[in-house]
Amino acid sequence: MKLRLCVIGCGRFARIFAASLVGARDTVDLYFASRDHSRARAYSDEFDGLGAFGSYEDAAAAPEIDALYICTPHDLHLEHTLLAATARKHILLEKPIARTTQEARSIISAATDAGVKLMVAENYRFLAPVMEAKRVIESGALGQVRLVQLQEEYPFFPDSWRNDRERNGGGVFIDGGIHKASVLAYLTGQPDQVYAVQVPSGNPGLDAEDGIIVTTRSPSGVVGIINHTWSVGKPTERPWVSVTGTLANLNFEMGRDWLKIDYGDSQETRRFGGDHRGIIAMVLEFRRCILEGSEPSMTGEEGLKDLALVLKAYESVQSGLPAKLD
Repeated sequence: MKLRLCVIGCGRFARIFAASLVGARDTVDLYFASRDHSRARAYSDEFDGLGAFGSYEDAAAAPEIDALYICTPHDLHLEHTLLAATARKHILLEKPIARTTQEARSIISAATDAGVKLMVAENYRFLAPVMEAKRVIESGALGQVRLVQLQEEYPFFPDSWRNDRERNGGGVFIDGGIHKASVLAYLTGQPDQVYAVQVPSGNPGLDAEDGIIVTTRSPSGVVGIINHTWSVGKPTERPWVSVTGTLANLNFEMGRDWLKIDYGDSQETRRFGGDHRGIIAMVLEFRRCILEGSEPSMTGEEGLKDLALVLKAYESVQSGLPAKLD
């Protein structure tokens, strides 16, 4: 059975999402919805969609649609989740789940009450090197994990709603940085303490931070470091991750097809193929959970945990002190 999925919000990332699913069209039918019907129609034509809607309400009410992929600004996530839940449509919700924990809990409750599946679209957790790193860590091949580092430095100027602290929920960390927070928690467990500082802004006229350094500690003592900035002259090749253990280390780059393990006296490179964004694997899990009635790995509760880490980092920036996570 094909998943009949309607993309809600025809913006920049919706284009990336649709293009990434070219290799999965035997299992997923795409539809598109926008407040501008001509825009939705253009996306449907470009990406071999089966239909276009000139309003989100029409898409939610359409009997041919199984689920909505909500790819709208962060301040609209709650509104559009409620729309989907009321129409009894399953929900694939772009990260972050919301701007506040209260909004996130309302989203989770709405999906639960409606009896529909809610999955947060955290595609980084479905990247092949990330999943392989998880397996390597759990196998004990690295020994005791001591340090996880994640870094992205890329020149990007947020405009429109992304440069509105209220609508976005913050700046770079709640937007692109939450990917790194999610991967960190996936690899080593949810931290119990976070300390964060902003770096000096390199883009004038921003409403929130464009660079942040976050350090975390897990209950077992594993230290995490996230360096995420959108204000640099020359970008790094790709966001990278390294995991340091007492027996070996591993490293990989997000979006690449390899993972390297260094045992000291020998090295190993593991290679992967296909989906370099994790979007196909993410959507196929969403489809599987709908068909089987099971829960996805990125539930609303997982999305809430990622958001809580981000918000505690912001709390630490304001106080200048470490912040405890519940």
